[in-house]
Amino acid sequence: MPLNWNTTIINPKDLIHISRGDDKVIYKYLKQFKELIPPRIESLNESLKAGDRRRVRQLLHQMSPQLQFFGIKDIVQPIRRLEHEYDTIPFEELSLLVDSIIIKLNLAIKDVDLTLKENF
Repeated sequence: MPLNWNTTIINPKDLIHISRGDDKVIYKYLKQFKELIPPRIESLNESLKAGDRRRVRQLLHQMSPQLQFFGIKDIVQPIRRLEHEYDTIPFEELSLLVDSIIIKLNLAIKDVDLTLKENF
């Protein structure tokens, strides 16, 4: 039975391709996303509060491959920008970019939760 992808921000195309459509592998990746991303969001928030630009960059860099893998809309460009301009971008602008990324990550978590609930 094909999986129901009732998602708004995740594009599962790459996930399906890399997992070769194997539901067990897809499930594993969805669970991994759900386990890894919330603590990283928390770390991003803490790093922002501490004004730690380097840590913000490091966290986003670590998450980037997984986020691309999940096809999260409009997230790659802001992350790339922050990876390159983290030390020169005005902190207020950096904060706004990170906040918009966090909003998208929270929406992606909701998509993952819904996908898990409807399919597994």
